[in-house]
Amino acid sequence: MAKRRSAEQIAALQAQAAATRCAAESAADVLTQDLICAAAATLESVARSQLRQMAAEEEPVLVLPDNASITEVRQARQRRAVRRGDDVYLPTWREATVGIPNTLLRSSLFGASEVTDKPLMNVEISVQGDTSLTLTGHPLGDYDRRVFAACLNYYRDERPLCPGGELRWVSVTFWQLARDLNVSYCANTHRAIRDSLIRLNAAHLRIRVKRVDIPMPRLLDVLFDDGYQGRDTPERLLKGSDLISFRVLDSMARLFGPENWSAVSHTALHEYSGLPAWLASYYSTHAKPYPVKIEDLFRWSGVVCDLREFRRRLKRALVRLQRADVSDSERVAAFELTDTHLIVELLRWQMT
Repeated sequence: MAKRRSAEQIAALQAQAAATRCAAESAADVLTQDLICAAAATLESVARSQLRQMAAEEEPVLVLPDNASITEVRQARQRRAVRRGDDVYLPTWREATVGIPNTLLRSSLFGASEVTDKPLMNVEISVQGDTSLTLTGHPLGDYDRRVFAACLNYYRDERPLCPGGELRWVSVTFWQLARDLNVSYCANTHRAIRDSLIRLNAAHLRIRVKRVDIPMPRLLDVLFDDGYQGRDTPERLLKGSDLISFRVLDSMARLFGPENWSAVSHTALHEYSGLPAWLASYYSTHAKPYPVKIEDLFRWSGVVCDLREFRRRLKRALVRLQRADVSDSERVAAFELTDTHLIVELLRWQMT
């Protein structure tokens, strides 16, 4: 609606400019004619400026001048990804949250089901909206969403994304990444993080959003410098000080356009698993209640069962998210589950 109003305003300005120029032709003297032409030129200039602004709003990544100030970059990053010169930045998000593209949160990419080792080849991922998503790699689950979010969070401040040809790696220890995941470090945690990063590194996506292809080589590039020698590696060879190096390529920024990403709370990411975890992340992308088809939620969540069983699991998950120990940011205040639709009311919507 806002885009349509902007287009109508620009068309009205252009029409006024044309009418003003026509009026100039019938002016009584040259001075009046010049004044009217100047007014028409001003209207045309305003229309062109609004047209450029509207075009910029439609692009997911806002391009700023090479000499844009740090303050200008920070202000622009409050809503979207930004490019200044060769550097591309993700948006900024609040403390205790992580910005994740809605395309990934509203899909079965990080499904609410058991992760298997079965490789996938160009498998279509169910996703909401005018978007298509295919995956080549291994199935991903909610633990992979947590690890991916922890890696994205390293780009929250002043760190630019990595252009394809450059070696801009982020280096962290296994101990630090375990801390980012709100878990204690141990050998099993080491293996779980490593396995998840390998799955994320192997995830090749083909994404088409609103009929525009978005090249996405991988979710994550990863290198390891640890003592891992296979699944039977002795615990003494795995250390919290072992290094992980990862990078997120700048193609990821195209998924962070205005209103195309959401800040997911740390509690939504780390406090739940399975369907409650998927629902908490999914509803992080919403600003108000609206009805969603049960069949659509079934497909987008990636739950493996029949539809009748899914309805039972869905109700249990919603009741779980109503408990008093659930954070205000994702607590379900009420829900209406009919034969065909679900309407969820979050507590934070009532509070605002």
